[in-house]
Amino acid sequence: MWKYSPSRDNLILLLLIAIVIGLVTGILAIGFRYLLLLTTGLFWPDPQAMLEVNQQYPWYLVVAVPVFGGLLIGPLICRFSPESRGAGVPEVIEAVVTRGGAIRHTTALFKTLFTALSIGCGASVGREGPVVHIGSSVGSSLAQWIKLPVEWKRVFLACGAAAGIAATFNAPMAGMLFAAEIILVDFQVRYLSHIAISAVTATVVSHKFLGSFPTFQIPSYELVSYAELPLYGLLGLLAGLLSVLFIRSVSAAEDLFTRVGVPFQFRPAIAGLMLGLMALGWPHILGVGYETINQALTAKMGIALMAVVLLLKLVATAGSVGAGFSGGIFAPSLVLGSLLGGVFGASAGRIFPGEMGTAAAYSLIGMGAVVAGTTLAPITAIFTIFELTYNFEIILPLMTCCIISLVTVQKIYGYSIYETKLLRKGVRMVRGRDVNLLRTMKVGDYMATDFETVRQDMVLGEILEKSEKSHYPHFPVVDSEGRLVGMLSMSDLRSFLAQLGDLSNLVVASEIMTKRVIIVRPDDHFETAFEIFEGKQISTLPVVARNGNLVGILKKSDLLLAYNQTILKINVLDKIGGKK
Repeated sequence: MWKYSPSRDNLILLLLIAIVIGLVTGILAIGFRYLLLLTTGLFWPDPQAMLEVNQQYPWYLVVAVPVFGGLLIGPLICRFSPESRGAGVPEVIEAVVTRGGAIRHTTALFKTLFTALSIGCGASVGREGPVVHIGSSVGSSLAQWIKLPVEWKRVFLACGAAAGIAATFNAPMAGMLFAAEIILVDFQVRYLSHIAISAVTATVVSHKFLGSFPTFQIPSYELVSYAELPLYGLLGLLAGLLSVLFIRSVSAAEDLFTRVGVPFQFRPAIAGLMLGLMALGWPHILGVGYETINQALTAKMGIALMAVVLLLKLVATAGSVGAGFSGGIFAPSLVLGSLLGGVFGASAGRIFPGEMGTAAAYSLIGMGAVVAGTTLAPITAIFTIFELTYNFEIILPLMTCCIISLVTVQKIYGYSIYETKLLRKGVRMVRGRDVNLLRTMKVGDYMATDFETVRQDMVLGEILEKSEKSHYPHFPVVDSEGRLVGMLSMSDLRSFLAQLGDLSNLVVASEIMTKRVIIVRPDDHFETAFEIFEGKQISTLPVVARNGNLVGILKKSDLLLAYNQTILKINVLDKIGGKK
């Protein structure tokens, strides 16, 4: 088996592996597109005419199909893969943050199948989530098979994610930046070449099968006057507010189902009923929504229709994701942005006729602005829209709009839609190399197993005699079965020293120990231990197994030493790799 080392030959081989990841992911992304067509055809006889379903089919079928899809998907997800609910990108980020880039391969498989079924029956979710999951799984699998270090597992996972986005939108730069800005919480420029080559390879595969045409029907763009920039700034503000509403709505929908007490397996069916009833009048809310984007970009929707569909698409997506339908939120963000921009541009055009761009132009900019707000990834949003147009005139208004949207969300809310889901699961996503290194270091690997304890029935005289002979300032107090019951320190003993003669054989450890003890588990990571040490100003933590038994002691000095040695080792390897 090939073994990793930071030599020049191996670094070239790593680039070849990145190409393989892009190739495999591109092929699988194309396969997923065909799977979507197949599953949509199972529910709707004409999958290319989703916007006319309320005209082609009886009303009861329009309502029944999403309900039936929900009844099918809900039990399947609960039975086989509960983690497949909702968007797939947060699970990929979680793998980077907490599992060193290791992806559960069965989750990627089930995510693919369940998303295809969800979109097929009309759920308002995106198709990019499972493609990112597929690509990340490919990259993670190769890294694990080759037995690469944790750092390279994360990089190849990001390579797969970039390839997935690139193949989905025919946009290699957007895929590369998506991986760098959203997936990798610890991005370093020296890995950019690997991510870029995966994205380019996947795009070539996509071009081979689907052609080089953009995903949407892009209008020509022209910045009529620099006086338009304040209007784009106002659109950015509205996009930020819409992004906050969207993020909060997804969480609120999930909380509502929980508060009402609806079992998980029935939630998609209830959301499906809501989707079906709305689709009777406005089928634009069904599925991914790319047809709706194209209508907004080609000025085929009036202001009133765009405004109504904007509101209903927001409700439909929040209900679909909150109920547990499997799918992404990147595409719905694009739909919401196109509708918001269209409404804003058409309204402003009536106020300033002939002095500004078309409503379609504002719709195009709005797509990027809402993506920037919901993901807090403005560079990804900017390049996604730029790669659709390849028009440099769009850069200045697009940057203005996206940055203002980003700042609005940061000031009002503070988290992306992906971070929100992770926070609700108890995973705090912090950017930075040091934090992610702490999360790879487990307490159980660095705790001291050579320590002294005190029995809870040991008398004061024996405790003092033991403390005089020991160099330990703290003693864990255990019961007869070795379970931790308290901690005893010299400060606990100090108040009894004046009465030692009278109490030496009367007072036992359990009467003077500190009973409320802060502990850590062997599988806790160093970030948790650092937070405890910093917040509580203590120097020693008992390490306790799940059964209550004391298994070790973690000293603050040992933690700092282990961390510093690991940092030094990484820096030395980086320098060696850079010289060769």
